[in-house]
Amino acid sequence: MPEEVLAMLEAIGNSARTEILRHLSAQSMSTPDLAEAIGVEHSRVLRHLAVLEDLGLVSADHPRGSRRGVGRVVMWETNKERVKEIADAWRSYASGQPNPRG
Repeated sequence: MPEEVLAMLEAIGNSARTEILRHLSAQSMSTPDLAEAIGVEHSRVLRHLAVLEDLGLVSADHPRGSRRGVGRVVMWETNKERVKEIADAWRSYASGQPNPRG
């Protein structure tokens, strides 16, 4: 199985991460808003966002290392192009076709 497909399956195989992607596909949201929307503790949402960010599936309006601070609100959004790339890679793998990205 291609590494990219395996990483994607591990990421979205978690229901909280799938819900995060679903909510962020509709609109940008802050971490506290995401935690409330999916019913998961703030600290756990941050860990899920880190996994999704490492895969390029989500991005924040502040770079890593500059997200902490009094009053700082970080907004998250889905990287729709990356979601499509990974979905296409999975679809190709699952249907026995060559990976469209080579």
